[in-house]
Amino acid sequence: MINFLKSFLLAFIFFSAIKMMAQDGSRSDLASQYFKDGDYDKALSIYDQLYHAKNGDQIFYKEYLNTLLKLKKFDEAEKVIKKKIKEDPKNRIDLGQLYLEKGEAPEADKIFKTVIDEMPANPLAISETANIFYGIGNYDYAIKTFLNGRKLLKDDEAFMYELINLYRFKRIKEGLAIEILKMVENHPEFLQLAKNNISRTFENEDDYNFLKTQLLKKIQKSPQNISFIDLLAWQFIQQKQFDLALIQIIALDRRTNDDGGRVFSLGSMLSDNKAYDAANRAYEYLISKGEGSPYYIPSRVALLRSKNQQILEGNYTPNAIESLANEYEKLINKYGKSYQTIFAIRELAHLKAFYQNQLRDAEKLLEECLAFNNLKPETQSEIKLDLADIYVLDNQRWEATLLYGQVEKTFSGEPLGQEAKFKNAKLSFYNGDFSWAKAQLDVLKASTSQLIANDALDLSLLIQDNLAFDSTGNALKLYAKADLLQYKNQDDLALITLDSVSKLYSQNDLADDILMLKSKIYLKHHEYSKASDIFKDLIKNYSFSIWADDALFNLAILEEDQLNDKVNAQKHFEELIEKFPGSLYVIEARKRFRNLRGDSL
Repeated sequence: MINFLKSFLLAFIFFSAIKMMAQDGSRSDLASQYFKDGDYDKALSIYDQLYHAKNGDQIFYKEYLNTLLKLKKFDEAEKVIKKKIKEDPKNRIDLGQLYLEKGEAPEADKIFKTVIDEMPANPLAISETANIFYGIGNYDYAIKTFLNGRKLLKDDEAFMYELINLYRFKRIKEGLAIEILKMVENHPEFLQLAKNNISRTFENEDDYNFLKTQLLKKIQKSPQNISFIDLLAWQFIQQKQFDLALIQIIALDRRTNDDGGRVFSLGSMLSDNKAYDAANRAYEYLISKGEGSPYYIPSRVALLRSKNQQILEGNYTPNAIESLANEYEKLINKYGKSYQTIFAIRELAHLKAFYQNQLRDAEKLLEECLAFNNLKPETQSEIKLDLADIYVLDNQRWEATLLYGQVEKTFSGEPLGQEAKFKNAKLSFYNGDFSWAKAQLDVLKASTSQLIANDALDLSLLIQDNLAFDSTGNALKLYAKADLLQYKNQDDLALITLDSVSKLYSQNDLADDILMLKSKIYLKHHEYSKASDIFKDLIKNYSFSIWADDALFNLAILEEDQLNDKVNAQKHFEELIEKFPGSLYVIEARKRFRNLRGDSL
C-alpha cells in the first residue's frame, strides 16, 4: 500500500510538472507572438511572470531583457543584467548593449573593450564572446573579438572563416580581400569558395583594383603559388580585361606543364563574351603545342568557330569571308569528309550560300553529308534544315518545303520538328500564302520552345492585323518580299522595298513592322545610331505594337553593349520589366538591370 502511494505521488508530481511546462510553453509562445507584433506591454506581463518563476531567470532571461529594452525600462533592465553578471562576467556585454540603447556609446565601448581585453587565450571562450556580440547585432565588436583572439592565440589564421563571413556580411571589402588571400595562400582547395565570396561582395572597379594590388604583392613574395596566379586571372576576367587574363592563364599552364584545359576553358569563355581576338590567341597557343596535345583538334575546331563568329558579327569584307572559307577547306582536306568533320562542312556551306553566293557548291556539300553512313537522326535532320534554308535562297521552294516537312514529320512535337514547321510557315509567308502560314503559326503558338512560340505569335498577329486592314494583302506581300531579301543578305534591296510599301500603299498598317525589320538590317551592318533611333521611334509612337517589348529590350542591349550608355540601358531594362512583365525578355532584362544597378548577383 505504501509503495502504491509512493508511485501515485511520484506520478502526480511528474504529470503536474509536465502540465506546468506545457502551460509555460503556451504562455511563452503567446508572449513571443506579442513581441513580434510590437505589443511589448502584453509581452512583458507574461515574460515578467515566467522570468520570476522557478528557474525562469535561466530560461527567459534574454526574452525578458529584450522586452524591457523595447519599453525603455532601463533601470529594471540594468538590475536584471547585473544579477546575471554575477553568474557570468560575459553578461557585461548585455550591460554595454543597455548603454547603447540609452545613447551612452562611450560607456558601452568601455565595457565592450574590457570584455575583449579580459578574454582568456582559449578558442572556445573567444568564439563564445564573439557569438554574443553577433547575437545582439554588434558585428563590429564580433570582428574585434576575433582579431584580438588571434593575438591572444598567436595564430594569424585563427577564425579565418568566421571573419570572411562577417566581412562579407558587413561588406568590408578590403578586410574580405585580405582574409581571402590568406585562405588561398595555405588552402588552395578553397580557391572556388574564395571566388564565390568575392563575386557576391565586390561591386565596382575600385573593389577589384584593391584585390589586384594585394594579389600582385602576394605573387611577388610567393611566385610559386599557382593559386594566386589563378585568382589574378579570374580577377582580370571579372573586369573584362581578357588579354591580361589570357597572359596569366597561359603562364600558369606553362608553369604547371598542364594539358591546356584551363586555356581551352578560358578560350570558350572569351568567345562567349565576344572577346574573339583573345579567344583566338588562346586556341592558337594550344594548337602550337602540337598534334599530340589533347586539345589540338578541339582547338582547331574552336578557332574556326571563333573566327566565324568574329567575321560574321563584324563589318566583314569579301576577302575575310574567302580567307575563312579557305581555312574550313584546309581542315576538311586534312581530315577528309566524314562524320567527324560535319560541323566544318555545314559551316563552310553556310558561308558559301549566304555570303559568297555559291549556292550550288553549298548544296553539293550538304548533299554529300546526307549520304554519310550511320548518321544520327538528329544530325541528318539538322543537315536537311541547312539544305532547305539554302533552297530558299535559291528559290527552290518545293524542295525546301519537302525537306522541312520531312524533319517536321520525323520529330513531330519536338523542338527540331517545331523549328522545321516554323521555317515552312515562314516560307509560305515569303510566298504570300498567308492563310496557310497563319494556320501553321497558330499551332506553333503552343510550342514547347518559348522562342519559337513567341516568333510564331508575332508573325501570326502581323498577318492577322494587316489582312484585317487590307483584305487584298498587297502591302503585306511587298513587306514579305523585303523580309525574304534581308534573309538572303540582299539588304540594300530590302530597304528600298520597305520604303516602297508606304509609297505604293499609303494606307497600310505596317509602319511598326517596317521599322522593326529596318532595325534588324541596321544592326546587321553595325549602324547602331540608326537602329537606336528606330527603337526610340517604336517605343514613343507605337507603344501598343507587338514589337514594343522587342524595341525596349534591343535598345537597352544596344546602349549597354555598343553605345556605352549604362544609365539609359538601366532605365530601359527597368521600363521593360514594369510595362511588359509577361515578355520573353523579362528574365534576361532583370538580370542585366540588377547587374547595372550594382546588385550582388
